[in-house]
Amino acid sequence: MALMALRILAHTWCFLMGIYLIAQGSAAAEFDIADGLVPGQKLIVIRGQIQTGDDAVFYKLAQQAERASVALESSGGDVDTEISIGAEIAIRGFTTLVLDGEGCHSICAVIWVSGVRRYMSPNADISVHAAYRLVNNLDGSLEVPESGMANAMIGAFLNEVGLSRQAIEYFTAARPNEPLLPITPEIAQALDIDVHIQDGFDVTTAAERPTPRRITRQVVEYFGLANNCGNLFRVDERFWRSQAEYTLKDGHNVFGGEAFAPLLGEYTSRVKAELERDGFVRWCLMGEANLRADGLSTGLTGPSYDCAKSTTLTEYAICSSKDLWAMDRAMANLYFYFRRNSDAQRSTEFLSSQRGWLKRRDACGQHVKCLIERYSSRLFDFGV
Repeated sequence: MALMALRILAHTWCFLMGIYLIAQGSAAAEFDIADGLVPGQKLIVIRGQIQTGDDAVFYKLAQQAERASVALESSGGDVDTEISIGAEIAIRGFTTLVLDGEGCHSICAVIWVSGVRRYMSPNADISVHAAYRLVNNLDGSLEVPESGMANAMIGAFLNEVGLSRQAIEYFTAARPNEPLLPITPEIAQALDIDVHIQDGFDVTTAAERPTPRRITRQVVEYFGLANNCGNLFRVDERFWRSQAEYTLKDGHNVFGGEAFAPLLGEYTSRVKAELERDGFVRWCLMGEANLRADGLSTGLTGPSYDCAKSTTLTEYAICSSKDLWAMDRAMANLYFYFRRNSDAQRSTEFLSSQRGWLKRRDACGQHVKCLIERYSSRLFDFGV
């Protein structure tokens, strides 16, 4: 439902942009906001060269939107202002769109990549170059040297929104006297920029066209599950290892092995740090959820019990929600572990508390959000 609404919303954007092409009379940026097709969602359109003070205009529009898609058609403009707009988009978790039209160039592309989800059409015109400033010489000539401070600001911001070093270098590589560097769907993928491709009513998601970083994360998470989570979820670790090897092999076929050599060490270190910080149970739950969100198999075929023997609304609800399978397995296995490894009195206390928790859980009926809260609470009781 949400995906279909976004697709239709994109066509609404195209209609609005057609009006803008007729109404636009100056180089100054124009802003508009329209209701989306989903309650609480808005469409914010930015077109034209962005100038000092336009971030205040955008902020006022953003305050009207709990959720929003920001459609861009701009040749760029003031660096400080556009970074301010990009930061507002990132903080609010807005989506960004560049579809067919005049395109999104220079610092406008920085706004585009600030979106929590980025959309572009197959033929979207997006391009980047290093920041520069205009200098009037005494003899009347004009120079356009690079602005080191502005490029440093852009690089720092791109790092904050999660772009790779390679992508940051690409964004600031083209000199003022050189052609702008294009960002096509293929170039975005190679630069580790997650992008959804909007082709009419058809959408290819970022998960369907993974970047080297996404693939590396998936590989390391599979290995992390194999090394830490087999007993917790009752899944044969060999399944996760084979999935990791297959995923990495597929990535090599697309990008070549050299793309992954430096990334594997980086992500392995990251997982080790996460395990030390969060503990293996929370990390296992997160790793399984991440892979499942990417549409990948995690080897979990249901909760800890046989769904064919379900008798209550709650048991049926758990069987119907993949979001609860890992939590149920983790809770059940931790409970039995603590009972087996406790003295008789402590074991009896665990049994009593578990029965009390099951009553509170079943009081949720079939409300998944309530069930997730109940499971989180029980895992907290186990020190997780």
